[in-house]
Amino acid sequence: MNKRFLIVLFLLAGANIASYAQTVYFNGLGRALVTAERFNGNLLTPNPAGGRPDLDTASAKRGTGGYTIFDLGINAQPNEGLRASVILRVKNEFGGFYGDGSQLSFRQMRLDGVISKIVKYEIGDIDLGLTPYTVYNFDEVYHDYEADVFAIRRSVVHYENFNFGNKWRVQGAQASGTLKFGKGIEKIELRTFASRTRRTNFLSSPDRVLYGGRVSLVQSKFIQIGGTMVKFVDVMNTASSSLANYNNGVTTGDYKIGYINDKIDVALTGEIGFSKYSYDTNSVNVTKDDYFYDLGISGKYLPLSLKVFASYRNVGPDFSSPSAQTRRIYDAGLNPAIFKDFDNNSQIRQPGLFDRFTDESMRNLSISPLLMAYLPHYNSITPYGIATPNRKGITAGISYGDNEKFLKADVIFDLLNEAVPVGANNNTRKFTGIKGGALFNLHKLINFEKTIALSFGIRNEDTELGGNNVLDLKSTLIDAGLTWEVYKGLDILGGYKLINARGKAIAPQFNAYGQIIDYTNITTSLYDYNDLDIKEGVMAFGMRYRFGKNSYFTAQGHFADFVNNKNGSNNYNIRQLFLNYTMIF
Repeated sequence: MNKRFLIVLFLLAGANIASYAQTVYFNGLGRALVTAERFNGNLLTPNPAGGRPDLDTASAKRGTGGYTIFDLGINAQPNEGLRASVILRVKNEFGGFYGDGSQLSFRQMRLDGVISKIVKYEIGDIDLGLTPYTVYNFDEVYHDYEADVFAIRRSVVHYENFNFGNKWRVQGAQASGTLKFGKGIEKIELRTFASRTRRTNFLSSPDRVLYGGRVSLVQSKFIQIGGTMVKFVDVMNTASSSLANYNNGVTTGDYKIGYINDKIDVALTGEIGFSKYSYDTNSVNVTKDDYFYDLGISGKYLPLSLKVFASYRNVGPDFSSPSAQTRRIYDAGLNPAIFKDFDNNSQIRQPGLFDRFTDESMRNLSISPLLMAYLPHYNSITPYGIATPNRKGITAGISYGDNEKFLKADVIFDLLNEAVPVGANNNTRKFTGIKGGALFNLHKLINFEKTIALSFGIRNEDTELGGNNVLDLKSTLIDAGLTWEVYKGLDILGGYKLINARGKAIAPQFNAYGQIIDYTNITTSLYDYNDLDIKEGVMAFGMRYRFGKNSYFTAQGHFADFVNNKNGSNNYNIRQLFLNYTMIF
């Protein structure tokens, strides 16, 4: 009732403001989403040897779900220098009728504008992103060639979790400005921001804030240099009896020096920096400092959209940049949204490949001061993005074409090692990776007016550790997709996603201060990394009717299978019907 009263009050106030505003306009999104699923497989049958002596009669085998949402954006702009905007959400879970069970909430509130036609600012819910080593929400998509039938599902998850590019959604303020010059220097760009990431409880946990800034100098299109500083700290005296003081700072410099004309674009690029971390309590004072450097070269032949690139990076084991190393996806300690229980509700199903692009609750929305746990067979080389600590080596690749041509393709190689051994084992791990794919726009080849597109993507990772404890983990993920416009606006969609993982793996074990103290074996409810041999596949097909550029209806069938070749009693499958109507205006 309080939420409804506040929203009605806001609408009345907004109507009053709108009467004085020069411009009031609306935007928004409406979505109706329904799923129906079935759970089956050996996981639900008795297995006395594995500790499941009884038939599973309590765990859910079928389910339906979904919701209807309407996000209304109200934008009031009284003058050229100020705009106030809010997004109101009305949500009704599947099964509610005539508004019963509806939820009313504010999805976003923001003020933005321009001061003296120079300084742009935003206050409220803002999207924050800088460089890959300072503030960067890295995307754990394994390549750029995911089938449309899967990309539609993932776009819903991204929207619900504010995953807009590689930016973090935070509450705070940011401002930017550009100073232009006549000679010698083209322009200087300045940016600053501040955000509170944790609110004090007034007893033991103080406010925690993320703040910083960036300055970049553009001498010309041939020379650009920049500097970035980010601090992530506890605000002292905001809690009456704080037992700890957290302080983390990152400072970097970056450059781009190149030459460009009508045919070629050659550039030297790089970013270099260091971090300083401290954590003080009544009984311990932990500090760690480290550095990184990432130096690259690239060349592009513009008429063919052909690009080659290579870089060498060394990221120290104690390099700490939480706003660039925080994971977007939870891997550990999380219950999946559907069919979370098995063995008569006594065990939790480990989320799989299917859950990773369909489950809205698996996304992390806050910046973590410590490195988060991860499952190596999904991403062993860069589980914390390009800023993953304790990595050194070469990344190189080649790309050709773009989405508007018959062919777009690329391939990227990673040849990395751990910079130093960590824990009891005195050996370092070696990482070899390859990822890439191709998009074939067949309709452009045959001059057909309707879209016929095939896509293929792959990612292969090989992790090796020598010595007494031999480790060799191999994982391969492939994607294949088809989009065929059979009638104007009507698309037939198909896709197949498969991941194979085999070998042994260990994951870092952290202490309370984010330091890696050892490696440990991982055991989940469905598999053991000491002897891993699993396969996860998802096949999907369906249709999409596009009412316009931003509105569509899709009906899809998804068939997900989990196979543990070492323990067949843990095999299962999920069959799901997915219906989605989305309208963006």
